[in-house]
Amino acid sequence: MTKQDGDRDNVNTLPLIYHVVITAYHKEALFSKANNCNNLAYLIFETTALHEYELFAFCIMPDHAHILCQPGNVMVAHFVNLLRFRFEYVLAKGGRKGPVWQPDYREQTLPMDQIVSTAAFILENPVRNGLVDNFIDYPYSFLLGGKKYEP
Repeated sequence: MTKQDGDRDNVNTLPLIYHVVITAYHKEALFSKANNCNNLAYLIFETTALHEYELFAFCIMPDHAHILCQPGNVMVAHFVNLLRFRFEYVLAKGGRKGPVWQPDYREQTLPMDQIVSTAAFILENPVRNGLVDNFIDYPYSFLLGGKKYEP
């Protein structure tokens, strides 16, 4: 084994951080309702805890949600599908019919040194979209060790 091979092995064993974006079906403003935001936030907290994910940040925008996390005991695809299914179930119990989510989602793996900049990007989303002047005023976001989720 060469030094280069050993370095490559170390890179492969580093924990990966994921920036996940899930979008409402046809970009419907599903999360313009506080109840929907609060239900999704609850499910994000619960699903990350159940599957031993480290949750760094999230932001629920009117038609999509960003989640910054480190996977735990299930793959990201399973985590996203479980989260989306559980939210669909909540809406169906309330009488909603039809699709809730776009069939696909986006995920981006990040090195550890990009957690802070990506969390800032996620939290500034409501500011960039004109929903608030300061990210701290947006009620549907969370930052580990910083901004609590207070609906």
